[in-house]
Amino acid sequence: MKKLLILTLVTSFSSFAATTGTLVLKGTVPAVLEIDVTGNAAATTLPLDTVVTGSNEITVASVNEKSNSTTGYDVSISSDNGGFLVHESVASSKVAYGITYDGAAVNLASGETFQNTSSTYADVDKDVVVNSLAGSANYAGLLEGEYEDTLTFTISAH
Repeated sequence: MKKLLILTLVTSFSSFAATTGTLVLKGTVPAVLEIDVTGNAAATTLPLDTVVTGSNEITVASVNEKSNSTTGYDVSISSDNGGFLVHESVASSKVAYGITYDGAAVNLASGETFQNTSSTYADVDKDVVVNSLAGSANYAGLLEGEYEDTLTFTISAH
């Protein structure tokens, strides 16, 4: 009887032993959503003392966009002064201007959003070009001093 009980226990344990096993391996990639705006010297030395002749396109910055969003991302551009370079102390003295972002016109009066719907990793550089200073003001009538505007670039995932 003892031998039968031992044989039954050994048989019972071996019937619960698995012949295969699984192991789940898992990792997490953190979200990447970055924008870096690098202005060049032309951004702070725009030719406001003369009417620009010939090509009036002046590259003023490069913007690097990075994203690994699976649903894409947006880049929004806004102007503090609605597309005007405004005198440092006399707000009524201003110069209208326009820009392109990666070759596309930007509505600075209301702001503009550019969509990237790709679900692949993005690490791209895009140029910011001032493109309409020529003829935008009576330069002889401008008050002396500095004129400026601030552009804000914002990146967000969809």
